[in-house]
Amino acid sequence: MSEQYELPYAIRRWTFDRFLIIELHGEIDILVAAANSDLLAGQDLDRQPDVVVDLTAVTFIDCSGLGVLCQLANRLRRRGRLLRLVVADSFTLKVLRATRLTEVFLIHDSLSAALSHSDGAAEVPAS
Repeated sequence: MSEQYELPYAIRRWTFDRFLIIELHGEIDILVAAANSDLLAGQDLDRQPDVVVDLTAVTFIDCSGLGVLCQLANRLRRRGRLLRLVVADSFTLKVLRATRLTEVFLIHDSLSAALSHSDGAAEVPAS
């Protein structure tokens, strides 16, 4: 008998103005990455010029979750676009700093800040 396990995460995608906003909720770990290799893919990525991934409701992220974000950033970069992250949690920000991904992503401390920066400037929350 196969055991069913409900993964502790949710994804919500919506658009606002020229932005595709992807909200991640819960734990983004190896189980989520393995079950959703195209977690952040979709045709809507090609329709909206700017992509924001909101991590404010993420309670845990591991290297597999970061890998999915890096894949998305690389996909967008090949199209001349940037990925913006919204990070309000100090743990998630520490993980991004420890892995030096703060040099890769445009990081904002709120969704409104990410949506208001159209020039590529990023705000990294203080440590």
